[in-house]
Amino acid sequence: MNRTLCLAHAVVIFMVTPAPAVDRAEPAPARGLPFPPAFSVLDDVLQLPPPFGRGVPMLPPQQQPNQMNQQRPRFGPWQGDVNVTVAGADGTVTRLHTFERAGVPTVARLKDGRLMAAFQNFPKDDQANFDKVAVSFSADEGKTWTTPATMVITGMDQGLMRPFDPTLVPLPDGRVRMYFTSNRSPRFEESTPAIYSAISEDGLHYTFEPGMRFGVEGKVVIDCAVCLHQGVFHLFSPDNGTPAEMREEQFPGRPRPASGLGYHATSKDGLNFERVPDVKIEGASNLRWLGNVLSDGTTMTFIGTGSATPRRGGLWMATSKTGTDWTLIESPPSIVGADPGIVQLKDGTSLVVSTAIAVSGERTR
Repeated sequence: MNRTLCLAHAVVIFMVTPAPAVDRAEPAPARGLPFPPAFSVLDDVLQLPPPFGRGVPMLPPQQQPNQMNQQRPRFGPWQGDVNVTVAGADGTVTRLHTFERAGVPTVARLKDGRLMAAFQNFPKDDQANFDKVAVSFSADEGKTWTTPATMVITGMDQGLMRPFDPTLVPLPDGRVRMYFTSNRSPRFEESTPAIYSAISEDGLHYTFEPGMRFGVEGKVVIDCAVCLHQGVFHLFSPDNGTPAEMREEQFPGRPRPASGLGYHATSKDGLNFERVPDVKIEGASNLRWLGNVLSDGTTMTFIGTGSATPRRGGLWMATSKTGTDWTLIESPPSIVGADPGIVQLKDGTSLVVSTAIAVSGERTR
């Protein structure tokens, strides 16, 4: 992803504001959604009823295990939106667009100058495209966007689930690589998720790149962030623990352990990654390495979910020249949301896409 971020020129602010009412009725049972619900993201950030979804494939409520139905509200990721917001150096904030019934977004600038967004899409009354990665393009710096279209991927390894949790990385030759999560079983205990990739000439049609990009034996590896920095690809992913530990967090009264750890791996070609020491910011164990990493060619900036300060909500930001040692930005923009993606606009302002719980429309219970 072209993740250049000019912090001196712009402050990006994401706000959860009322949106037009959207039908949030739960979808009918769909094929290809074998996973139990994942633990919440915005649950921690906004203290709202879980599960909200994290991009991990989720069953519609009527397909969730009975135990889960009895113990927690039937919220699903289709009750979230992706908001597109831009802010200038003077602090002016404008929400340009909303992708309804969507989550876990990523955004990048293509070589031809257009912006491209990708996200998990949950369209109503569209079983074929429910919980699939969709892409959308903007030719006017984010003011208007094309109708989301489901990505087309060929050559996937037999047995792998369809892609989810996309991350876009434009390459110097004009192609775009999408990193994503997948696995081979409805049960994480049988096949833990890992990171894979596909390559595209146009951003819509992809060819699967054989092999796994990154995984940790016995651990749930999802929601990666990747950037190309000084000729090296840096991949980060939050430490979600084992499948059993992750599943425990789905129940009320069992909070996520505060580790603050993130996996870190590097690669010269973007395909063969080598794990290097995990990343952590001392004294900030409640942050999550869930978001995007940006490079201006000199410094990497990670923008993540949650707060590394005593206040709840918002994002945290940290900088690094190597990807190993990170310095927390003490006063990040006051952003509320989850899993943000950011790209610099041509006028020096910045555009953010981020997952938010829709505050209008019917909630499914």
